[in-house]
Amino acid sequence: MSKIAIVGRKDVYLGFKALGLRVVDARTASEAEPAIQELVAQEYVIIFIAESLAAELGSVIERYRKQATPAMVMIPDNRGSLGIARERVRKLVERAVGIDILSRKET
Repeated sequence: MSKIAIVGRKDVYLGFKALGLRVVDARTASEAEPAIQELVAQEYVIIFIAESLAAELGSVIERYRKQATPAMVMIPDNRGSLGIARERVRKLVERAVGIDILSRKET
């Protein structure tokens, strides 16, 4: 079975433990970075990261962006979405199809 983890505030994501995910408590980027490195070393294939932390971990996430694993996925926390994940998907789609089809702009 593939290893999946969530890095963020434990009190927000604790329910995911019931689904078999490892929940790593990290409230700051300085706590999250070594936790992510440890998960990578332990061969986790998917690492969900709280958007609030991902905003400060750009270089760490970028380091693994072109590798097949681990997939690093930003998810909102209890404060809601910061739009980081949506923007990343928008850029990927634009690169793939050559045009921004996810823009909310009306022409």
